Amino acid sequence: METAATADRVEASAQSGTPEAQFALALMYLIGRGVPRDEQQGIAWLEKAATQGHAEAQFHLGARHATSQGIHGIKQDIDKAIAWYRKSAGQGHAKAQYNLGLLLYGRKGANAEEKREAIDWFEKAASGGHAGAQNNLGLVYANGVEAPRDYRKAIDLFARAAAQGDAAGQNNLGILYSSGKGVPQNQMQAAGWYAKAAALGHAAAQYNLANLYETGKGVSQNMDVAARWYRKAAEQGHLKAQLSLAQILARGSHLPKDMVEAMSWYRKAAERGHAEAQLQVAKILDAGDGVERDTREALRFYELAAHQDVVEAQFRLGMFYDCGVDVDKNDEMALHWYGKAAEQGIARAQYNLGLMLAYEQGTPADPVKAWQWLNLAEAAGLQRAARHRRAVETRLSGQELAAAKSAVAEWMPRHKRQRDR
Repeated sequence: METAATADRVEASAQSGTPEAQFALALMYLIGRGVPRDEQQGIAWLEKAATQGHAEAQFHLGARHATSQGIHGIKQDIDKAIAWYRKSAGQGHAKAQYNLGLLLYGRKGANAEEKREAIDWFEKAASGGHAGAQNNLGLVYANGVEAPRDYRKAIDLFARAAAQGDAAGQNNLGILYSSGKGVPQNQMQAAGWYAKAAALGHAAAQYNLANLYETGKGVSQNMDVAARWYRKAAEQGHLKAQLSLAQILARGSHLPKDMVEAMSWYRKAAERGHAEAQLQVAKILDAGDGVERDTREALRFYELAAHQDVVEAQFRLGMFYDCGVDVDKNDEMALHWYGKAAEQGIARAQYNLGLMLAYEQGTPADPVKAWQWLNLAEAAGLQRAARHRRAVETRLSGQELAAAKSAVAEWMPRHKRQRDR
């Protein structure tokens, strides 16, 4: 621990212009070690050392400009951060090279030249043994966007990062083993790497490991272990883990059913915009399944999911507006949402839409479109549509019937393409 005498010696050396002493004094002021904490004094000495070419001072100054880190004497300034990182990186400072790469690569509106420079800095930092750079460079080669896809290079880089205990590298290595990209598919190897990263608290690895235990791939199926890892990832805010844990708890097939906790996890994911979770929250509230029934709140979540193109939510929302359940009856909105769901192949939506078009419910009669949707509903197995389709057909001319049949023929391949996407 620095004494006042030590601080005096360091300050004297710093005043004489020694950059190492200026940097040491800067850190002392910034953290209050041996001297009273003084952020402005710390930044001033950091700038003196950095201006004299001290690579570590340049790195620290870049880091503080990149985030501001709550320091009063400095404001976030990405351009200044890049400038200082570039000075430090040019002297071979691996962390500065990596951070410079991150800023250039992730900068809003970054062009191809900036991304290429970022990759060059990742290359330099990776060669210097920086695990984060090795992992990020591995992702560049695995994704094949800014550089030609090369899984062998990606595996080598992930392995180098993983060997240093880098959780992201371990998880990414597990992903490649699980998918068999660049290496023979090996779920046991994948599980091993996921487990290493999961133990280090990596949320995505915890989710991936849980998924293997749930499905029994590479490990013996164990729903207790799966739920435990899903929960760890979910508690860190991993959306897919929150959804998966909720599904296990809601099913109750391997673990005791707990709709209250399931609802809690569904809602967390739903409030953050997960469409499937929004649908599940709506359905649970709509049915009152293990929780108090609340159709108004169900309507809110159906709307959220429907606007994300969740077809079941679109159909159920159409039903709410059609029947006037906890919302003013609105035929126009019912037609809108039935139309969305019908276009995606929901037979009941096609049937309801066909009836509204056939019998002028909230819209002028359109027997051609009514026949189209009733025919499709019937073809999907909804036999009660047949009677109405036949009734509509008596109102059609030969030309109109041909147009309706043509519309059905056009919808079929369009729906197949949509379904196959």
